[in-house]
Amino acid sequence: MSITLARQIAEAIEAGDRAEAARLTRALQRELTKAPEPATGAAPSFAAHPAVVPMTHTPAPTRSARHVVAGALAEIGVACRARVVADYAEARFGQRVEPRMLAALRRDERRAWEKNSARPTYIVPALEGRYFQPVRGLLTLSDWPLERRLLGPWSERADHLAATAQLARQLAWLSGRDTAVAERLAPMVAGLAASIPGALDGPGLDTARVESAAEAERGPLADRDEPWRRESAARARNQLSAEQQLWGTNIAVVAEGNA
Repeated sequence: MSITLARQIAEAIEAGDRAEAARLTRALQRELTKAPEPATGAAPSFAAHPAVVPMTHTPAPTRSARHVVAGALAEIGVACRARVVADYAEARFGQRVEPRMLAALRRDERRAWEKNSARPTYIVPALEGRYFQPVRGLLTLSDWPLERRLLGPWSERADHLAATAQLARQLAWLSGRDTAVAERLAPMVAGLAASIPGALDGPGLDTARVESAAEAERGPLADRDEPWRRESAARARNQLSAEQQLWGTNIAVVAEGNA
């Protein structure tokens, strides 16, 4: 049978019938291996029993950089420097976003806004509260009210204290629910609290002490900062277009200051 098939293949090739030669070649292969001819259109049959296959690791789903940054800002709740946002995102979500990428991300957000992309919120710059210029390196979310996105003479320090208190509360909550995340977040909270008198007194990192010290300093500061912001926001709503209220005026870009 094999010799006959081989002769037929040679004849088909000599006659230039490639389709017949291919069919005969498959028939010869089945003859030589004794494999049954598959039914036309039949699905392959897997008769093996289910088995547990070991894996070296479980792939972790990752989110886009903009979703991570937006999530970090939403949880912190105030205008933040790129470094703080990146550090918090890594501690909280286990995903690193390089701070140098955030300037490009903000430009991408502006282009998306200009194209009327259907996004519930955009990552936008904080605005200096006198002339409403964008502040380099400080990020906010577009769905925050203007008062939270504007910066006055006391705003950066007030926001730093508010962020420290918020992250101390977050750390206390996570300590009883996700110790791995809490361990990553604790050094960041300690770093933010280092400039707050009394926040790090005593042994260890006491989240209640950090929160209390941050709020104690923020209270008198807020008495001056919040009215200033409200007045500035009222001027902005009267003077600026909707676009300028999000992205600022085009006079210049203000360099970021110190918290």
